Amino acid sequence: MTSTGGPDHADAALEVRVLGEFAVLRAGKDIGLPPSRKTRALLAYLAVVGRPQRREHLCGMFWDTPDDPRGALRWSLSKIRQVVNSEGREALVTDRNMVALRSQSIALDLRRITAMPDPASLAVSDLEHAVRLFKGGFLDDLSLPRCPEFEAWRTSHINDVDLIKARILRTLVERLAGEPSRALPYAHLLKAMQPGHAALAAAVGALAERAREQAVSAPQPLDRRDASPSPPADSTDRPAPIDIRFCTTADGVRIAYSVMGDGPPIVQAANWMSHLQLDWESPIRRPWIEALAAQNRLVRYDERGSGLSDWHADDLSFAAMVADLESVVDAASLDRFTLLGMSQGCAISIAYAVKHPERVSQLVLYGGYAQGWRARGDPDEVARRTAMGTLLRQGWGQDNPAVRQLFTALAIPEATHEQQDWYNELQRKTVSPENASRLYGVFADIDVSALLGRVTTPTLVLHARGDQSVPHACGRAIAEEIAEARLITLESNNHIPLAHEPAFARVLDEVRRFIAADQPRSPSAPASDLDAERRNVTVLAIEIVSPLHAFASVDPELVLRQVDPLFESTFRIIERNGGIVSASRDTGITAVFGTLPASEQHALAACRAALLVKSAIEAQSGGSVRVRAGLDSGEVVLRTRRVGGSARVEVTGVAVRTATRLAHALRRGALAATDRTRVAAAGAIDMTPMSRADFPRFDRDEEAYELVPEKGE
Repeated sequence: MTSTGGPDHADAALEVRVLGEFAVLRAGKDIGLPPSRKTRALLAYLAVVGRPQRREHLCGMFWDTPDDPRGALRWSLSKIRQVVNSEGREALVTDRNMVALRSQSIALDLRRITAMPDPASLAVSDLEHAVRLFKGGFLDDLSLPRCPEFEAWRTSHINDVDLIKARILRTLVERLAGEPSRALPYAHLLKAMQPGHAALAAAVGALAERAREQAVSAPQPLDRRDASPSPPADSTDRPAPIDIRFCTTADGVRIAYSVMGDGPPIVQAANWMSHLQLDWESPIRRPWIEALAAQNRLVRYDERGSGLSDWHADDLSFAAMVADLESVVDAASLDRFTLLGMSQGCAISIAYAVKHPERVSQLVLYGGYAQGWRARGDPDEVARRTAMGTLLRQGWGQDNPAVRQLFTALAIPEATHEQQDWYNELQRKTVSPENASRLYGVFADIDVSALLGRVTTPTLVLHARGDQSVPHACGRAIAEEIAEARLITLESNNHIPLAHEPAFARVLDEVRRFIAADQPRSPSAPASDLDAERRNVTVLAIEIVSPLHAFASVDPELVLRQVDPLFESTFRIIERNGGIVSASRDTGITAVFGTLPASEQHALAACRAALLVKSAIEAQSGGSVRVRAGLDSGEVVLRTRRVGGSARVEVTGVAVRTATRLAHALRRGALAATDRTRVAAAGAIDMTPMSRADFPRFDRDEEAYELVPEKGE
């Protein structure tokens, strides 16, 4: 096997991560990976085995089919070269018979843990550093059920990695026996690996109790602004083992908040149904509170109208909820902190972070949404949620928990009977039927989507893949619109993380590492690093619809071999018409016109490009592929981010989201423009009004117009 890349040498700039979601980084920056799952799995396999592999072996492992497996292998290797080779350095070397990824050309996270000495011989700091390498299980996101040989290899490594991780965690817990707060997160991780181990569960419970006693043994702050309000009639008078305080908002509402633990501050924005005292007794909330407070100063508060906060509040608006967060932060005397939002608390956190970027060091958003269910405008969802709202008003306060069980089943479908019973009762004790109904309506209309592009705080977004309360797509939409936000998808069906599931440990691990990184972006970054300006543009969101997409999960290479040439044609047309590609996905492209250089004819250019793309792709595919696209015009924020000697353009704004939503909403292959784009085109492009039946899930107040091809196009 020959190579023109010279002798093997360490290339510290190239890093491959196989512990957790598969990733490849260069100089610390994520490299975009091919959409094909088999191609990514092949790259991971070559990186881990670290020695030459015969082509026949690779074909049998990944493409044991009669349809040209060697051709599929060549296609995947061409994609891998684009990822790992750079600047004349060839990490991937091949010949007619063999394929290899140089083991010395990459830094592999797995290699760092397998080369470690016995954990008993390592210092505690080294063990803690080793734990941070485990961002998840071995190749969590690269299961290939139809490739049994690869799956057997992956399963073997999963078992080996779990054994190493368990040994490290057990050693850490034993070595930190005298520091229960420090040991507790590692004990929870160990328990998550062995959920049925009764003795281990008991030991973790005892450790948590010791950590709690240690946390509350310090002298309590003396500043309590108000006496505690009278709790609901069925609440216990027994004081919670946490410091509960009260502050008064500008409109006279008393808000209950708690402070627990010591360390860098985390403020958790209020969310649906919390009760500071009962949460501590809950098998659902207490593990979460304990884990966060073990190494941080955790500040939580009850929403107005619920919990220990005033139930008699005239104003339950979203603006009032943001103001409550401001009041709690001021009362707790916090200058700068990590802001944590869960569920609708994510929208509150987003609004606060945009309003006070100087105070929020990091933003963590779990299971949230930028638009409430009514604002999202899905007719089916609106009908279903409206019906649930009717039941809520009629049955919330009844002793029979049947109505509350509907909400419990959505929030924690995989909970134990004990956990579900607790949650049913917590709902009844936390909020009155009247306030529950009012809050339910407020949450439905939340819409902070226009603020996402203005978030400058480093952001971590976590969302369960099977979340039945808030669809995973809501979390993905947040991550896509906040610049440089990172999305972590959790393998769970629960809206609230439960201590017995692996996703719980994953959340804690990701949040702790994100907070520990402590690399905040300055709201006023130097112009050499980040140039930003506002500009009127037209956004074109294109979706390529192929019948082969139905087979993507079976043979993604088949799809990509057809779609890739169509993408290349689309890129060329966009560039020739003065547009730039701001994002590309498996089957879609987003382009912006009027940016580089600025142009008053951006709407005309975008419309012409859309017509040319549709014509070219449908002709190139012989009519087997259809194009649908959405266009919107308006002001966006244009950022040119410079990293080293390269520059990358980022575009955020309402027009980007609107064009994308319009393209998604179309029920047929059509080019649809909003009224804003129609006006901006100034009659230069023929357009006809579209029927609402053509885009039923788009904003109800918006009209759409179909672009009509010019004669001869």
